Amino acid sequence: MSEPETRPPLMQVYGSRISYYTGKLEAYLRYRGIPYDLKPTVGNEKKLLSGAGVVQMPVVELTDGRWMTDSTPMIAWLESGQSAPGIFPADPLLNFVALLIEDYADEWLWRSAMHYRWSYRTDRQYAAETLYNELIKGALPIPRFIALNRLKTRQRGGFVLGDGVNDKSRPHADRTYLNALDHLQAIFEVRSFILGNTPTIADFGMMGPMLRHFGQDPTPAEIMRNRAPAVYEWVARMWNLKPAEGAPDLIGAVDPCLVRFLTEICETNLAQHRQNAAAFGHGDGRYDLTVQGTCYEKVPASRYRVWCLEQLRRVWSGLSADVQAALQALLTAPEATILWDSISIKPSEYDVTSAAPFNKAINVFGTGVPPH
Repeated sequence: MSEPETRPPLMQVYGSRISYYTGKLEAYLRYRGIPYDLKPTVGNEKKLLSGAGVVQMPVVELTDGRWMTDSTPMIAWLESGQSAPGIFPADPLLNFVALLIEDYADEWLWRSAMHYRWSYRTDRQYAAETLYNELIKGALPIPRFIALNRLKTRQRGGFVLGDGVNDKSRPHADRTYLNALDHLQAIFEVRSFILGNTPTIADFGMMGPMLRHFGQDPTPAEIMRNRAPAVYEWVARMWNLKPAEGAPDLIGAVDPCLVRFLTEICETNLAQHRQNAAAFGHGDGRYDLTVQGTCYEKVPASRYRVWCLEQLRRVWSGLSADVQAALQALLTAPEATILWDSISIKPSEYDVTSAAPFNKAINVFGTGVPPH
């Protein structure tokens, strides 16, 4: 008899099939043809804390036993080992634009995505049922109805109400998603991907919210199909994507539809970065965040997001004067000045040795979920 075929060890991705950042990483792994096993975080918490220092989604265990966290540095590290044309544009201006879009997808659209998932009854039930069946059923001795109620209360209380989305700010949280759809729809009417006809880190960043939340949860998915069908098509295209032959085919100059999108990013995400950094510097646990005339009351200050701002400012400081001047001509919203202001920002003191994604990670919010 022949020996049974043994499968080589695979990268272990601890996450969920409805997780924002797990979907972002999976889109990249599928694109590069990197095989992996998807495993639940529930039941593996001690292992994750020991290896990565945190329980979040996703956490990755490599076949050599090393642990990685944080989708942004994980993708950057994995991409550094690729010989194929890269997803980080060679042009420094386009590369900075791509990083700015990725950060907006990671740090700003999160609030709106969690709002749509946990504020709307149909979406809340869908998400709770999915998380229960994937993570809790058979792993924890909790009756189904109790687990579902706990999930809905915890997630809505922490990531919606605890993150400043209330009756006054809810219309803006709704509009945040609609604005993103409108800007992307305009871009995809003229090209296949955000910065050209091949994908960049901007596209993989936007897959975080657009794949597993907005493109999958019932309410925002229906909105996407009807309001922005080109975005719906792009989500499927990204999920089915394989690397193309030859050099990346990217735009030669930033066009008006991309400028409008960048203005939205400055007015929202960079406004958040400035106010969050100030609150962190003052030692405030919570602060009132004002964005496009709307106040999100008592949002949690985030040390991790200070680090994200530090990374953008670090890349900015490495650009030539000509590239900085060209970007300043594009990023005309007042909020953009946080990228080049000489103001002092209290250091996050996170990952000071630049070991990411192999460092001991921290959560975006304290221990994970902001208390309501």
